[in-house]
Amino acid sequence: MTTQLTILKSQTTWRKYRGIMAMVLAVVGMQSQALAVGQWDAVSLERLKAGEVVVETLHKDQPGGAARVSAIFYGDSAALWEVIGDCRYEMIYIRGLLDCEVLQSDNSHMVVHHRMHISRCAPILDFSFTADRTEDGKGVANLVDGNLKVLESSWEVIPLEGSDASIVSHEIRIQPDFLAPGGLIRRSLSRDLPDMLACIRGLANASADRQSVLSDQQRCPGDVTTIHK
Repeated sequence: MTTQLTILKSQTTWRKYRGIMAMVLAVVGMQSQALAVGQWDAVSLERLKAGEVVVETLHKDQPGGAARVSAIFYGDSAALWEVIGDCRYEMIYIRGLLDCEVLQSDNSHMVVHHRMHISRCAPILDFSFTADRTEDGKGVANLVDGNLKVLESSWEVIPLEGSDASIVSHEIRIQPDFLAPGGLIRRSLSRDLPDMLACIRGLANASADRQSVLSDQQRCPGDVTTIHK
């Protein structure tokens, strides 16, 4: 009888512990999401929910240029990673990209070579970079070589509770290895990044509806029809 009571007490204690842990994990998850969504103010969140692509200039006090661009994507985030890791798509969504070659690739690591012309006032950028998926699901890229001093970028997908939507956020910092006004780089990022992310959303069929997919694809700087050839 004593043994049975001990077992019953142990089971009750475990159920309580499991319930407490589930509550703790749920609270932590909500806090993490709230912290992530807290990167945007109320006005920016409303703009995102309305389908806009929001861009913000970062690190104005540092050389080169840096920015963050964000938008809401719908559906499975796997489609996003398929688009941003494929040179065929990059030739469509990156303005001024002349060449794209994957030099090395495995499940979560790539080395990619780009040649691009971002402005008539600047030389052609020629560089290689690593692209990796981290354990927490982010995408990060860092410079390997070329005529850049700095290239740092990241991709983050933040699911929105209670829907199939996520906020996709891309940050990039770039500094050429030649004389280039920081204002020129920042203007190029502010001009190009919103169209780039809208284009990616359209190519991934992650816009709110079919008409929005077509509208997003119309913002692509490259020829969308080449992906079907």
